[in-house]
Amino acid sequence: MKKLFTLLPMLCLAATTFHAQDKCSKFYPFVEGAIFTHTLYDQDGTAQGKVTYEVDQVTGNSGRYTYSMSMGGTVISSSQYTITCTDDGVSMDLSSMRGGMLSRFANAETNISGTNLYIPNDLSEASVLPDATMELTMSGAPSGMNMSMRMTHRKVVGTEFLTDPNGVSRKCFILTYDTIMNRGTSSSSHTKQWLTEGIGLMKTEEYDRDGGTLRGKTVLTSYQL
Repeated sequence: MKKLFTLLPMLCLAATTFHAQDKCSKFYPFVEGAIFTHTLYDQDGTAQGKVTYEVDQVTGNSGRYTYSMSMGGTVISSSQYTITCTDDGVSMDLSSMRGGMLSRFANAETNISGTNLYIPNDLSEASVLPDATMELTMSGAPSGMNMSMRMTHRKVVGTEFLTDPNGVSRKCFILTYDTIMNRGTSSSSHTKQWLTEGIGLMKTEEYDRDGGTLRGKTVLTSYQL
């Protein structure tokens, strides 16, 4: 049986999402109405669905966007998130993912804590990026309903030119990181991302471990600025 791509797609884009005048990531347009669509593929290269991100509102040095995932033409998950710009990049408080992750538990009392997900404007092939963490607990829930996540060993490992959906060749930075999740039992994965200026995330691949078996990938298949 084909293994469905399990990486949380919102994290792919949340890592770097907006560009606003002189105070944000240079990798993404910070334009209300901008839309990015990524197609999800399983390990055999079969399309499984789509993930769409739309910039809803830009206010000062923060922006709100809507994330939605569809399978077979049906939306199965959607939420809104807020990204905050810093003087030298972009930072995301993972607790802002509360809506999408906890939609099934609307009546539960929840708490999310951790460290922000951050990418600077000044990337190079030697860049090492800080870890990001999240702890989620729900009052009265069994241990398997609580969750912790750690994104570690984040770094730039090289560059590569990829062609975007409009036929433009773009230089991409290749970022990698390991994710360890605990939801009663522990699981881990290794992720590669191709990030380019002006567009953002071009491609993501998830593996069971560094140098291991491909689990699935997402590819940018359309965008509108």
